[in-house]
Amino acid sequence: MLTNNIILLMGIAGTGKMTIGEAIIAQNPHFKLTTPDSSVGPVLKLLGDNEQVFWSLNEKGWVAVNQALDVTLYTIAEVCSKESNFVITSEMLADNLYHQNYFERVQRAAIRRGAILTPVRLICELDELIERVQNNSRLAYFKTRDVELIKKRFAEDQVFFSKIPNELTLDVTHLPPDVSAEKIIRWVTNHQ
Repeated sequence: MLTNNIILLMGIAGTGKMTIGEAIIAQNPHFKLTTPDSSVGPVLKLLGDNEQVFWSLNEKGWVAVNQALDVTLYTIAEVCSKESNFVITSEMLADNLYHQNYFERVQRAAIRRGAILTPVRLICELDELIERVQNNSRLAYFKTRDVELIKKRFAEDQVFFSKIPNELTLDVTHLPPDVSAEKIIRWVTNHQ
């Protein structure tokens, strides 16, 4: 049985991080899922009505968002049982300093709890990303549906590289979420 693992699902918006995270939980209920919406959704709902709120955040807004993320990471690191496992999802781009900082915060949380951190880079072909990002289910979660933004990110950036030896890169373009989840769980188990 897996214990004290943190899986960090990283990818461009629309890759399927939350959906794959939910599939991991369905296959292994010893994992708990935390998404940006579960951490910062309440803060964002106070500040705006849709994903455009991210573009209007001022310095105080970003402080509030980061504090919400830090509460989640503190709870994982210091409060939750060491037998627990977690799936954390986050859009993570290679050249984004904020994403680098967030990765370091996740890594510190894993170290504080003595957990094994497995970064998983989810990649997807552009046509499929565009189709996924337009899904209406994204409206409830402050997730972007901006096709031009996704095209720009796809052309100009890559998914974050953690440089941790057990990092997995998984192309999910043609994989159903349950198959992606199986592959990730198998990878984590094999690198335990």
